[in-house]
Amino acid sequence: MKIPSIRILRREDFRLLHELDLYTSLLWTRSWQGVGEFEFRVPLALGSDVLHEGSIIMLDNDGHRAGIVRSVQIDSGENGIVTTVQGQSLDGLAAQRYTVPSGDPLNGGYDNVPAITSAGESPSPIPAETILKTYVKRHMSYFTDIQRGFLNLHTWDDYGRGMKTVWMSRYEPLDSVLQKIAEYTDIGWEFYIHDILETYIFFDVIPGVDRTAGQTQNSRVIFSMDFENINTLTYSHDVNSYKNLAYAGGVGDGADRAVLAVTNEEAIPTGYDRFETFVDCGQLEMTETETALSLREEGKHKLLDYPKNESLTAAIAPSSSFLYRKDWDLGDLVTIVDKASGVTADRRISQVTERYEADSYGIDVTFGTPPKHIDRAVRSLKNTVR
Repeated sequence: MKIPSIRILRREDFRLLHELDLYTSLLWTRSWQGVGEFEFRVPLALGSDVLHEGSIIMLDNDGHRAGIVRSVQIDSGENGIVTTVQGQSLDGLAAQRYTVPSGDPLNGGYDNVPAITSAGESPSPIPAETILKTYVKRHMSYFTDIQRGFLNLHTWDDYGRGMKTVWMSRYEPLDSVLQKIAEYTDIGWEFYIHDILETYIFFDVIPGVDRTAGQTQNSRVIFSMDFENINTLTYSHDVNSYKNLAYAGGVGDGADRAVLAVTNEEAIPTGYDRFETFVDCGQLEMTETETALSLREEGKHKLLDYPKNESLTAAIAPSSSFLYRKDWDLGDLVTIVDKASGVTADRRISQVTERYEADSYGIDVTFGTPPKHIDRAVRSLKNTVR
C-alpha cells in the first residue's frame, strides 16, 4: 500500500502551493452517501499563504480523494511544533448551502423536484440521479445564481440512473438532503476533481458495482477471516432509534389535522415488528395538489431519519488479495462471510477510512449503514419549524 503525499492546492486555480510527505499521521474517510472527512498532523508550521481554512488538498494526484480544509491548529511545546489540520471531502461544499425555495406559488413554498410548473399538475417520479443533480444545480451552480454558485463547479451528464421518486425540501442543509435522497434510492454521490489542469470540480453519482458471490457479470469480492483478507470483523445491530411506521401530520390543527400512517416497508408492520413515531409534515394535504407533493411522500421521506442501525466493520489485511480502488471501491456490493459468528451477507461498502502513521497503515471498511454522525443525530432531535 503506497503512502500518499498530501498536496495543498490554491482554491482558485488548483495551483500546487506545497507538497507534504513527512506527516506523522493521516486519517482519510470516504463516505458513499454522506460527507467524508480527514485529519493529518505535520511536525512543522505552515504559513497562512500556504495552508488556511478553505484550502484544497488532494492525496497524490487523485481527485476522488480531495477535500477542503476547515480548521488548522498549531501547537508549540517541548517536543516542537505540531500542526493539526481537519477538514471535509469536497462533498462538504454541499454543507455550505441550504435548499431555498424559489417562491413560486405553484410549489407551495417548497423546493420540489420535479418542480410543479402548472396548476393541477401531478408530478411524475424521476430517477434519483436527476433529482440529486437538479438540487446541486439549483443551489450550487454559478450559472443558476451567481451569488450562491461555485464558479468552477459542474455536474456530470445525467444518465437517469437510480430508482424513480419525487422529493421536496424547505430550508434544509443541502448535504443532508442529498444524503437522504441517496439512502432512500440506494445510490451514492460525490464531488471530485476530474482534471487538475481543467480546474473543475464535478458532481456525479456513484451507482456501485455488484461484486457479490452470487453474480457472474463482475469479478467477485468475498471478505472473510477464513480467506485471511480481513484482520477483524465487528457486527453491530441497533434498533434503539428505529421506526418503521410514521403518523405523518399535515394540514389542519388539533382534531381537524390530517394524519396519515405511512411506511417504507412492503407490508404494514404489525405486532412486535411495528415501531411507531410521529412526523410533522407542515401543512401538506393527503393527496398531491397544484401547490405541493403528497403528505404520504413527505412522511415516508421523514421516516428515513429513524433507520435500523446495522453495520459490519472490518480492518482489511495488508496482504489481502483484493486491492482497494482496483478490485473494489466505495459503493460496491460485496459478500462478507464469518463462520465463527454465523454472518454471511451481501453488503454495500458505505464508508472507507484510510489510516497512515509513522510505522503503520491500514484500511477500515464499513459495510451497510455507517454509524450516525453526532451532528446529524443532534440535528434530527430538533423540532424546527420551517
